[in-house]
Parts: sequence; structure tokens; C-alpha cells
Amino acid sequence: MRLPTKQLINKIETLSKDLPHDQLSNFLDIINAMTALVEDASELGNPDSAAKIKEAPVIGSVMH
Repeated sequence: MRLPTKQLINKIETLSKDLPHDQLSNFLDIINAMTALVEDASELGNPDSAAKIKEAPVIGSVMH
């Protein structure tokens, strides 16, 4: 199921209000990793940029 961006943001905000700090931090790390995967996957469709893809760096949570 694909949600419009605004609806997806609203659902994430609603969910995040009920999460404890540690769970929210983990949730945001997962969203960050998924975003990197989507960006990498979109570059795979472009033969010129496929060689540029490297392993995504591990980024700490923004909620420390």
C-alpha cells in the first residue's frame, strides 16, 4: 500500500507520539536506512550512476 506523502508523514507523527525515546530513536534509524536503500535502488536504474553506489554509512540516531 502506498500512501501520499502528507498522509504518510501524519501517520509517522501519530505513531511517534506514543513511542518511548529509545523506540523512537530506533524507528527513526530504520526510516533513515530505508530512505538510503530507496535512493540506492533508484540509482541502480541509471547505468551511469550504478558504479557510484557504495555501502550506506551508518548514521547514528538524530534523537540522542
